[in-house]
Amino acid sequence: MAAAVATPILYDPAVSHTRRVYRRRDGQVLILLGLWAVVMVGVLWLEWPGETMLAISIIGPVGLILFLFGPAVSVVVTPAEVVVNNTFHRWRIARSIATFPDPESPNDSFIAVQGHPAVDMAALQSFFHRRADRDALRWLAGALEQVGRLPDDGRRRLGVHWVNLAIAAAAIGLWIWSDSLIP
Repeated sequence: MAAAVATPILYDPAVSHTRRVYRRRDGQVLILLGLWAVVMVGVLWLEWPGETMLAISIIGPVGLILFLFGPAVSVVVTPAEVVVNNTFHRWRIARSIATFPDPESPNDSFIAVQGHPAVDMAALQSFFHRRADRDALRWLAGALEQVGRLPDDGRRRLGVHWVNLAIAAAAIGLWIWSDSLIP
């Protein structure tokens, strides 16, 4: 008679297996985005129909850039990995090879990755001061506890945020195009 082999339990009903998402929500950036929207409406109202395209090509990219370096960055905690979405890069880091920052230590928003350089989590930093936000670090610690850990592949992967690159290219293209629109 063969001995029974115990299989590991991959599901623990006491722990949530969903994902948690944190986005940078700096009040200053959101206020700037709101002011940008008001200015865009005002400029379009004043310039309609004459120099509308010039106004859009000069002022429009400011909102795109504010979005890229503000709410576009995020950190996603899943059972198998932590996904760090910085402005132009996406890091997928297996939870088994990552050492996460201490929520009580200020200015530490880097994930130490075994055998690789540390990864900066821009979403956990303030937009203007570029230092770690303690509440964001506490959120990360809480999310790591709430989302149960599953077996992972032990790898770290780097990807490109193609949509954000396209938005940045559009903003730069609009600024270049505005030069041809100036009378």
